[in-house]
Amino acid sequence: MKHPLPAVLQEIADVAGEAAALSIAARHGGRRVYFPSSDRLHVDGHENYWLIACVGLEAATKICKHFEVDGRGQRIEIPLHVGGTYRQFVRQIAQRVHELEDEGKSSTEIAQALGLTQRTVHRHRSRHRGSARGNKQGNLF
Repeated sequence: MKHPLPAVLQEIADVAGEAAALSIAARHGGRRVYFPSSDRLHVDGHENYWLIACVGLEAATKICKHFEVDGRGQRIEIPLHVGGTYRQFVRQIAQRVHELEDEGKSSTEIAQALGLTQRTVHRHRSRHRGSARGNKQGNLF
């Protein structure tokens, strides 16, 4: 990794590996998530639990054991992104939007793939088109 991971993600990486930490950040960054106690993770009916779907049963168990307090789960804030400044983060998103657009993806597909709203995708597209023409406003004709 070029940038060090934020504290919570580093804890997850130390326990379950960097891939698990990055997967959680990519899917749930910017949210408060619940890590159940490790024994609750194995209760019937939880086999489709979000954490297992995200990182697999083995890593999920390790993570839950790590964050468990007195046999109980915890709510943890997952950082929005994994390094750099906010402007760098926005530029990376814009770059990815334009790459997917060049591949012929629709705004719906781009929003779904990147975890954005369609409105955000449209905003990035319009900024990109305006800068390509040398101004911020697109042409009507």
